[in-house]
Amino acid sequence: MYFTVNDNELDALCGLSYIQQITYLRGIRPYMDRNTFIVGIKRRISYQSLAETLYIEPHQGITESGSPSRQQIRRVIKGLERAGLIVIQSLDKHLILKCLLADISYCVQNKPGTNPTQQADTKPHAVIPVNTRGAEDTEVKADIDKTLKADTPHIKENNYIYLLQRFDHFWRMYPEKKSRERAFEIFTQINPDEPLLQRMLQALDQQIKARTEKEAHGEWVPAWKFPANWLSQKCWEDEVKVELTQEKRNEKCGTNTKSRAIDPFWTPETGDTAINGEDEYQQSNVINLQCYRQ
Repeated sequence: MYFTVNDNELDALCGLSYIQQITYLRGIRPYMDRNTFIVGIKRRISYQSLAETLYIEPHQGITESGSPSRQQIRRVIKGLERAGLIVIQSLDKHLILKCLLADISYCVQNKPGTNPTQQADTKPHAVIPVNTRGAEDTEVKADIDKTLKADTPHIKENNYIYLLQRFDHFWRMYPEKKSRERAFEIFTQINPDEPLLQRMLQALDQQIKARTEKEAHGEWVPAWKFPANWLSQKCWEDEVKVELTQEKRNEKCGTNTKSRAIDPFWTPETGDTAINGEDEYQQSNVINLQCYRQ
C-alpha cells in the first residue's frame, strides 16, 4: 500500500500524542479514498479495528502492551477532529471519517496527463481525419463519458452518507431495534427524500404516542414489527386510530336503593292485617313462666 502525507498533515500532527499520530498514520490515512477523501465506506473501519491496528505485542522491557480500549480510541478520534485533521460523519457501528488536509496532488496515481501527454506527442500528425467534425464530436463525447465515470463514485458515496444519516434518525426513534442491516437495506431501496423522511418520522411518532396512551389505559397492544417489516410494508401510511374502551367500574348515577318485589295481587289492607294476625298468633304462642316462679 502506497500513500503520501503532505506538509499540512505533518504540521497538524505535530504536538499531538503518539497514539493520535499512529492512529492517523496507520489506522486512517492508508485507507482513504483518493477521490472523495473519505475513510470507512469502501473499507469499513471501527473502534475495534483501530484498536487491533494499534496492538502492541508484549516484549521484555515494554510496560504498556496490548490494545487500547474503546474509550481511548474514541478520545483519539475526537482529538484528531479538534486538530482539524478529520471530520466525523458517522458514529455508528463503523466509522465514516473525512480527511480534511489530504491532498491528492501528492499521489502519483492521480497525477493527470503524465502518460497521455507523452503518447500524444509521439503520435504522427501526417494522417488527417476526413470528417473533422465527427472526430471532434467523438472526442467531446469521450470526455463527457470520462467526467461522468469519474464523478459517479463520488455521487454514490455522498448518497450513501446521506442515506446513512437519514436512517440513523429513523433507527434512533424506532422502539424495536432488531435486524439493523436488513432494515438499512430496505431503507436504501426506498431511498426517501427529506419530505418523505419527515412524513415517516411523524407517522412513527404518532404511532408511538397512540400505543403509549393505550398502554396507560390498560389496553392490549400488539408487539412492534421489525424495522425492516415496518419499512417494507409502508406502515407510515397506516391510519392511527385511538379508540379507548374506558370501563366505568362501580360507577352509578343515583343512590343504590334496593327495590322490593311487588305482588300484583297484594293489597295494603289485607297485607297489613295478615302481618298483624301473624304477629298476634306468634305472641299467643308465648308462655309466660313468671307465674310458675312464684
